[in-house]
Amino acid sequence: MPKPAKSLKKNVQSNQKVKGQGTPTTISTIWTPSLSLATKALCVARLLAAIYSNISDCDEVFNYWEPTHYLQYGWGMQTWEYSPKYSIRSWTYVSLHSAIGRFIETLISKEKITVFYETRGALALASALCEAQLYDAVVKYIGPRVGRYLLFILLLNTGMFISSTAYLPSTFAMYSVTLATAYSLQPPGRLRTYVVVILIGLGALVGWPFSAAIGLPFVMEEVLLSGRPLTRVRRLVEAGLLALVLILGPLIIVDYYFYNRWTIVPLNIVLYNVFGGKDRGPDIYGTEPWWFYLINGALNFNIIFPAALASLPAILLSNLLDGCKAASEGSKAKYNVWALAAKMSPMYLWLAIFTMQPHKEERFLFVVYPLICLNGALMLYFARSWLERLFTHLTAKNRAIAISSFFTRMVLIVFALMSISRSLSLYIHYHAPMNVYPHVKTLPSLPLALNVNASSGVGHIARERNLCVGKEWYRFPSHYFLPEGVRLRYLKSDFAGLLPKYFEEETTSDGNKLISILKEQGLESYIWALRHGRRLASKEVDGMNDRNQEVMDRYVRTPPLEV
Repeated sequence: MPKPAKSLKKNVQSNQKVKGQGTPTTISTIWTPSLSLATKALCVARLLAAIYSNISDCDEVFNYWEPTHYLQYGWGMQTWEYSPKYSIRSWTYVSLHSAIGRFIETLISKEKITVFYETRGALALASALCEAQLYDAVVKYIGPRVGRYLLFILLLNTGMFISSTAYLPSTFAMYSVTLATAYSLQPPGRLRTYVVVILIGLGALVGWPFSAAIGLPFVMEEVLLSGRPLTRVRRLVEAGLLALVLILGPLIIVDYYFYNRWTIVPLNIVLYNVFGGKDRGPDIYGTEPWWFYLINGALNFNIIFPAALASLPAILLSNLLDGCKAASEGSKAKYNVWALAAKMSPMYLWLAIFTMQPHKEERFLFVVYPLICLNGALMLYFARSWLERLFTHLTAKNRAIAISSFFTRMVLIVFALMSISRSLSLYIHYHAPMNVYPHVKTLPSLPLALNVNASSGVGHIARERNLCVGKEWYRFPSHYFLPEGVRLRYLKSDFAGLLPKYFEEETTSDGNKLISILKEQGLESYIWALRHGRRLASKEVDGMNDRNQEVMDRYVRTPPLEV
């Protein structure tokens, strides 16, 4: 948790001068929720998202939930990105979530759908804790009023409702960026530099490598806006090397275990997406116009999004009017206008980078969703200050304060109503797949037929039931929603791209032991022992390519045993 500068006394309520990176400012008492209360509120909001938010991207299912299912249960689907030939998905990231799933499975429930939602719950708590640290840092180092606005926006906006529990590298990078932003608000120092760089490195190397761009404004601030630039450059280099040793080293080892070859997955991701060449790269999956993210931001943040876009011009205007009192009433520091602008700029940098890319997806902006909330909160504070200043010249000061306070309340009420409406609409109109698939286990079905070869140690379910899907394949929420022995199969439809395929499956279990478990402990224990005896590794499977070219072996060619 970010700590105040040493020169600051805790819980100051009288007017005093603050030393350190700011000029003298007045500290007054403005009520804000405690860190404990804010954390609890955020946990409730995120746990609700874990239960009610949709899986909005099939990439989340087939690139992350399915490989995690493979690690936990011994079978699942993969995309071409997991082929050792391409290796542009890190098994380290998936393994972290698989460990959470196994922990839940061991201590809470073996029901797969319960494991799914409990894993989502773990993501919800991680997001809430990161957001709470950002809120706490804003209250301490920017101002309590800005902190209150930020907390309210974080709790209710649809963007965080969607992104906070998504199982995607961009969400993991969002957690890291949120924590890094919280620590970057502290006064300059060696510890701040190390923590921020390592957190950015964690999000970039384990999560999404492009999120490293978020750290550029921090680097510029460290080098240009503070004294002793050579010392700060040395710190940055030291912190960067430390991040590579602590994070990239273990990541390469884990990926070697699964791919059976030395590879640097973050580098592979960059090479494919930036230097993919003709008929490769992200653009083959569709392109969008330049205004795509403007519409997307308006849907997920409504009136807060244009406010966030206006925040940087607002701080420059505020500097002209009153010397940038961005560290407002009750804050413990007052930022130089350029220092605060540097902290607001990552959102603009990210939007600029991805607006220029032809291929656009909503999840690409997840990384800066908390920063959109922060910039929107700052803009709301500036607008309130301007109104108060204006009406002070027209009426009594108390009345001017009341008018400006009424304005901010109305803005937040409109924001809340629009956000709740949008979130409810997403649940009502798009949650059907996550409601329907669990009912598959209630359908009448034939008993499972089991084959166990004692000499080879190979055991499998001989009479698998097939759940066939056509063009709605992308709505499949993962095998966590299907009972044991039911597999997803594809029917040919108008879709003409490359579909996912099952991982190669192999067992190293003792066949005699499996037979004994089947006879003495029953079917459930047998399946448990069978899948935990799988040898897990990412092997080459036929029919993988990086050009999204259709391969016909994905489709059911003959009537399955049971549809």
